[in-house]
Amino acid sequence: MARKMRGRAWVFQGLLDVDWALCPYDIPRTLRDKGIPQTYEEMGKYAMIGVDPDFPKKVQKGDFIVAGESMGYGHDHDHPCKALRGAGVAAIICESTNANFLRNCIDHGLPIVECRGINVIAKQGDELEIDLEAGTVKNLGSGAELKFPPFPEFLLQMLDAGGLYPHLEQRFKAGKL
Repeated sequence: MARKMRGRAWVFQGLLDVDWALCPYDIPRTLRDKGIPQTYEEMGKYAMIGVDPDFPKKVQKGDFIVAGESMGYGHDHDHPCKALRGAGVAAIICESTNANFLRNCIDHGLPIVECRGINVIAKQGDELEIDLEAGTVKNLGSGAELKFPPFPEFLLQMLDAGGLYPHLEQRFKAGKL
């Protein structure tokens, strides 16, 4: 994971529930029943299909989701975070999020940034730059820039490792646990 990223904005408005909009709630069970492992890549085939059935085919690795209030509303299920990361989404930028969704995204190595005003400066297809260390989001076309609280080093290290479990594994192997 890069601490400074550039990508194209995919803008979604309205309530984006984890079990309906972001990734249907029955996908993990369906895959399990068929004996299909729930890898990031497999889950990525179902990202955002509740609001755009073709999203997994259109999104490019490194793109960003831009959303409004309460991104990831609903249950604390983590399969939508896996689906978004597996589809290639590099980060989520939203007005606000659900605490469970925030934690699950970080645990899976998917940065999520709460940044008031993002829906004012970012439109569908805009190229954006996020700097997690500096705490900035910039629209590279218009030059508009917003600030958010920079990510602390321990979260950056977790994201660099690919999420919570890979981070813990690295620390364990290094004798730091």
